[in-house]
Amino acid sequence: MKKVIIIVLLLFAVFVVTGYLLPKHVHVERAITVDRPAAMMFELLNSYQHYHKWSPWVGRDPKAEFIISGPDSGVGARMSWIGDPTLVGSGWQEIISSKPYEQINIKLDFDAQGIADTGFKLVVQADATQVIWFFDSDLTQGVSFPNSFLARYFGLLFDQWVGQDYELGLANLKQYAESIPVTDFNQLEIEQLQVTAQEILFVRSNNNRDPADITRIMAAAYAEISDFMTHTGINMSGQPMVITRVLDRGSYHLDAAIPVDVIPAELSGHINAGLSPSGPAVRAVHYGQYDQITSSYEKLVAYMSAHGLKRGEVSWEHYISDPGNTAQAERVTHIYIMLEAVDSSL
Repeated sequence: MKKVIIIVLLLFAVFVVTGYLLPKHVHVERAITVDRPAAMMFELLNSYQHYHKWSPWVGRDPKAEFIISGPDSGVGARMSWIGDPTLVGSGWQEIISSKPYEQINIKLDFDAQGIADTGFKLVVQADATQVIWFFDSDLTQGVSFPNSFLARYFGLLFDQWVGQDYELGLANLKQYAESIPVTDFNQLEIEQLQVTAQEILFVRSNNNRDPADITRIMAAAYAEISDFMTHTGINMSGQPMVITRVLDRGSYHLDAAIPVDVIPAELSGHINAGLSPSGPAVRAVHYGQYDQITSSYEKLVAYMSAHGLKRGEVSWEHYISDPGNTAQAERVTHIYIMLEAVDSSL
């Protein structure tokens, strides 16, 4: 009996000593190549707006609550969750630094289970991007003394446990990112802003998808508005714009509009008066010919997709340059798309 006790004590001593000799730091890393530009991948990962589209954990606990707070993207963007302790547990993660198109660093807190540093590295590979998802943790930090001892043993399994989840998450991310149009929008000047309404005179036309017809109709509309302004002494208060309003039945109206300093009491011909769109919108700056503006629209839509922004039913083009006095290659056009509100609760 005495020998048994001695053996048990020796085994326990070996267990304890071995535990404290095990490393307290753990590093896990997985990578995948995504057939999308680095700028696009950065925008997808530098925000939690798309997290539910690819996360390996969101579907694991359907009753878990995920809450997004802070800025829409970048430093300070934060997501917290509360779920079944046996499935996803509870905690929070927050972006603490990000270098455009290269790396995003995230602080991760699992409440009683400890803390970690995680994030993504982006490596350009021609037209694709290698996404490296990493995880670093001091297993003894933020946990009790007994738990820190046991955590060293659990650390031996972290590469398998966390690695499997990371592999699944990266596979989901690849599938989701490659479902978004291939567009590198990092060279396009884009911003989100609140647009203020302006008083306008406009001529409305029904939907017509023939570019030649649209050009002819818009030219005639602007000519009618300009003649009316000349005869009534009304002045422009801004550059001309074309406003597209989408209707419920899938059709749309095009309004050739000019901002003015005053709305007259009486109108004539096809001319209407009203206000230009106002509210939250995204704006992209297009440089060059009007017949090349489709590319800028595609990049703006890709930007909205990457940021989880929902498109409203109104968009418009604001012609900053006077086409009569500006070479085609030097023309500046502002493209606006109205936004719908985004639900911050997943």
